[in-house]
Amino acid sequence: MSHSSMIDSTTMPSPLRRSLRGGLLLTLLLLGLMGCRPEPEGVRSYLEGQITVRSSIDSSGDYSGFRVLALQADGRTLDTLGQGVTGPDGRFEMTVTAPERGTYPLVVWGRQGQQRLAATDYVVAAGDSGTLNVELPVRRGGLRVRSPENAALMAYRNTIAQHRRTLVQQIQTDGADSVAMRQGVRQTSSMLWSLRETFPEAYASQLGAAESLSLLAGWNDSLVVARARSIEPSNPRFVEAARIARRAQARLRGQDAALRLLDEFETRAVSSAQKAGVQSIRVRAFIDSLHSDAALSAAQTLKNEYPNTTWADWADRAMYEVNNLLPGSDAPTFEARTVRGDSLSIDGLRGRPILLEYYRPGNNLYARQLSTRNALYRNTRSDSVAFVSISVEPDSLVYRAFTENRAFPGRKVIAPGGLDGPLARTYNVVNVPTRVLIDADGRIVGRYPGTAFLALQEELARLLREDG
Repeated sequence: MSHSSMIDSTTMPSPLRRSLRGGLLLTLLLLGLMGCRPEPEGVRSYLEGQITVRSSIDSSGDYSGFRVLALQADGRTLDTLGQGVTGPDGRFEMTVTAPERGTYPLVVWGRQGQQRLAATDYVVAAGDSGTLNVELPVRRGGLRVRSPENAALMAYRNTIAQHRRTLVQQIQTDGADSVAMRQGVRQTSSMLWSLRETFPEAYASQLGAAESLSLLAGWNDSLVVARARSIEPSNPRFVEAARIARRAQARLRGQDAALRLLDEFETRAVSSAQKAGVQSIRVRAFIDSLHSDAALSAAQTLKNEYPNTTWADWADRAMYEVNNLLPGSDAPTFEARTVRGDSLSIDGLRGRPILLEYYRPGNNLYARQLSTRNALYRNTRSDSVAFVSISVEPDSLVYRAFTENRAFPGRKVIAPGGLDGPLARTYNVVNVPTRVLIDADGRIVGRYPGTAFLALQEELARLLREDG
């Protein structure tokens, strides 16, 4: 609007001027109310950058229309958490709002929106601001988001990758040097723990702190307990830290000391989910020590305190485990069909140790363990150990996407109904990955949740020595 066409309210009659002022006040009030609407729940981060194309491929200098998407998987659908579209110079900016702090897929799509050009994991954390500069096609190394949170993620993953390579080499070497393995564990654990100082309060440094406890467990339990006591309730793996520390304390000072340590964690817990999680560890402590009555009582308490929740269902399944799945119990049998269409049963595999591993395709922890798992498979004869991998993701498309062009030896099964189906419930599998070891006589040796891979390796080696 030009200045000559603007209305000068000072020349208007007073009643009209008051009316206009009233209307303006009402408009400003409405705009203010609209602007004060509650922000969407969740955590928000900011990302900006530039996407260009190598001149040998596109010399036009027009880099508009590329899309950068932050996504969240919800079953077979994807929710968009943030989107940026490049202008002619290739620059973009976007705000990402996620339901909680964590890692999410970050994808670059082509101009027509039909081709995924590159992808990486991206940490969304409150207040984090990052940059992404990409020249297409992406060279080796892929996308790299530069921000404090994502620098911590890269350091964490590089440390884990190096440790995994070393561990695979040791597994593949007959008579691996336990001293060298211990030194490697100590070094990796120290590097992961030091991320807390390099990247204070970063999401990945908190993951690294819990991972360092898992690595040290069984090697230096006193240090595990000391470090676990300094894990903050804000750590997304607070409950996992309590679980690892409980086992370490039990090995050091016995069951009573381990239960007192759980009291400390429950007192420090800040959410009902954390408190329930710590209570579930108490149930597990009684199960592991074969105190069946105490385990049943603790499970009933958990069920009473959290009725009509997933914890109540967990408690029911824990009671089932006490009555059917303790070490030394006959392994429950089941019949299934492999992805190749062959029939499979626990009874049909007896005469050699059986390793059941429940997993979910795409699970980060299982993906990190896969090369180590494959090395363990190759280090045993196919007729000496039966590896049965059970996907708890019923969607066969997801399974095929995970196994395509990926080494994954052994018998493979897709569990109908996933974690709620009979194959998972038969062995009370609630979280994945979980592995169950069965001896040649069909008795349960033990179960190894999450990162307890070294303990499984040692137990399997013991069984093979005894059988040999």
